Amino acid sequence: MRLQLAIVVLFAGGCATSLTGQSLTAGMTAGLAHFNAAQSEQTLTAVVQVHPRSWFSVSAVPSLVRVSDSGVAHGGLGDLPLVAAADHTLPGAWSPVIGAALITTLPTGNASCGLGNGAVGVGLAGGVTVTPADKWQLSAGASHSIGGVGAQSTLSAPHATALQLEGSLGVTDRWTAGVAFGADLGSSDSTQPLSRVVGAGTSYRVAGDLALTVDASRGLTSGSPQWVLSVGFGTVFVGASPVNPTSTLRRLRTGFVGGVKRTRSAAKAGITSC
Repeated sequence: MRLQLAIVVLFAGGCATSLTGQSLTAGMTAGLAHFNAAQSEQTLTAVVQVHPRSWFSVSAVPSLVRVSDSGVAHGGLGDLPLVAAADHTLPGAWSPVIGAALITTLPTGNASCGLGNGAVGVGLAGGVTVTPADKWQLSAGASHSIGGVGAQSTLSAPHATALQLEGSLGVTDRWTAGVAFGADLGSSDSTQPLSRVVGAGTSYRVAGDLALTVDASRGLTSGSPQWVLSVGFGTVFVGASPVNPTSTLRRLRTGFVGGVKRTRSAAKAGITSC
């Protein structure tokens, strides 16, 4: 466990010397999700993002996860999402920005312990952001798995379309606050119902693009995660999202993309080989 923690920390830390550059950005987020009385998840997630062009980025999102199910806990590396994203600013009022991303998730987690999905997953994400007034931003986004189930965040039903509606306000030159609503649309997985949540968060710009973020969400239905909390530090936190880096739910979802199986049984979680 300590070796795996060192791998994730060194992966993000090895990019720290380039945090202020224009071609490479990185960040790290610690998160805690309480799904129900029996299941919870802790994560330490790094995002490393390369910008070959101003409109195009490639990201890797490794994570270290610890899951608890009915009193039995296991920890290790989660699955590895790789993201290729592009965005474009359109002319006109409100400065609309549209973006799209292709997400490929590699099965690097131990699926037998519920720490991954055991297969490659492919998904699509898209979004739009507008600026209706100075310091105000509104955004809408959606993501959906098109192959396998590992491309969707643990916070959403794996076969549903995850929708996010969000707004943010630049309170000062350094502080930004945001609120959000998220919902799963379409058909739910047979063992994981659709989710609906509300969220809020804030970010503080420490220096340049370097920021500290705090985000939280609350479930609105019995099938939703009851509550989720994350704290991040770096210059990028939303490797799986093509637009709006100030988005509360996008930051939360990026912190839980390791492919943890919420539906495994307590008996499976107790396998001694884990």
